[in-house]
Amino acid sequence: MITHELIERIEGEAVLDFQTDKSGRVQEAAIRFLHFRGIEAILEGRNALDSLVIAPRVCGICGHSHLIAAVRMLESLYENAGYPVTLTPKAHALREITLSCELIQNHIKWLYLVMLHESGKLLGEEPPVALKALYVTSQVNQLCALFSGQWPHSSYALPGGVTCDPTHIEVMQALKILSEVERFIEDEVLGCGTELFESHMKNDTLGTLKGDFGTLLRNFERLELLDSGKSHGRFLVLGNERIAMAFDVRSNAQPDLVSEDASQTFENGGKTYAKNALYNGEFYEGGPLARALVQERAGISDLYRIHGDSAVTRLCARVEEMVLLCAQVRQLLTSLDLSQRSFIPPASIETISGSGIGIVEAPRGSLIHKARIEKGRIMEYSIITPTQWNLGNGPSDNPGTAQKAMIGVESIAKASLIFRTFDVCSVCTTH
Repeated sequence: MITHELIERIEGEAVLDFQTDKSGRVQEAAIRFLHFRGIEAILEGRNALDSLVIAPRVCGICGHSHLIAAVRMLESLYENAGYPVTLTPKAHALREITLSCELIQNHIKWLYLVMLHESGKLLGEEPPVALKALYVTSQVNQLCALFSGQWPHSSYALPGGVTCDPTHIEVMQALKILSEVERFIEDEVLGCGTELFESHMKNDTLGTLKGDFGTLLRNFERLELLDSGKSHGRFLVLGNERIAMAFDVRSNAQPDLVSEDASQTFENGGKTYAKNALYNGEFYEGGPLARALVQERAGISDLYRIHGDSAVTRLCARVEEMVLLCAQVRQLLTSLDLSQRSFIPPASIETISGSGIGIVEAPRGSLIHKARIEKGRIMEYSIITPTQWNLGNGPSDNPGTAQKAMIGVESIAKASLIFRTFDVCSVCTTH
């Protein structure tokens, strides 16, 4: 039987085409994205600095990641053209703080607005009210805006640094907000301190957590989905670390091995606007689980040894990353040297010709911006988004990461929930 399922309550929407057996178990799954964005085409012919304004509009929830990818691409382009850009530790730290804020708020929204809501609905229960989560994500965005000026769609980063010059007052305000966020994660998300959470991961006792994340795991246990959702066992991180991991074997990742496959798109007679992103010709998973595993973080690595790349490990990795990022933001805020310059002007962009690449670890995985410019004008612009990695649509004999995770699940409704564990974003996908 073939069934078409419209997936909403994501960033955008997607269509899943399921083929099931007589019992309703999923035998095949295809993923379609039906809307074309065209941001790459919009950028061509423009001044290269326009990318700092237009690229953040790719997405309404991870636009800051696109800004940082775009500015890193421009700085790479300067470097390759023989005009190295100087970035002070202060400017670098401010970019890392704002980027981390975006990841934190994204993960909280995913937990409360998507996973708790959809898993509860599948159990026939009234979805929990998410007002507390919306409040705390607004606080995270305020923290980000102390330095970026606004969220979303900031353009405060530019080649050579950032446009803000914070004082101790902004840093104190940021630390106050961060304390509230940390308290929310411990009291509401986990229901315990972070050290006890790490112990639960190590001992595989996460189901006893009293917080909202514990509720989500118990929902998955009642649905018999905790150990479902296993995929290829291949993971990729291309941001600050560049590591590929396949079947527990780690290797240095090479951006030159990244390619796009358009064989499933409309232009080739397919049914989707999304191109597949491949590494060395294979589907790899990106995002929090990949980052935790390639960094060999203890708690997630312990879970992975027991459960593999199943739903419980993937869910926990995103929550664990919230905790990690809060600690990193605190360290960056407390070590800021405000006496350093925020911005060191580079050469005029109109004098620059060449190619550059910028890579960022965005909420859902590795984000790549590539461009070629001539005397400051964009000739070619290419974006490979995290959703392309995780939600690529391969043929039945070589399914993409999320496709494979859905195969074998006992019903379409449960397979759709597994699909959401990848933190789906369709508006980033089609350019």
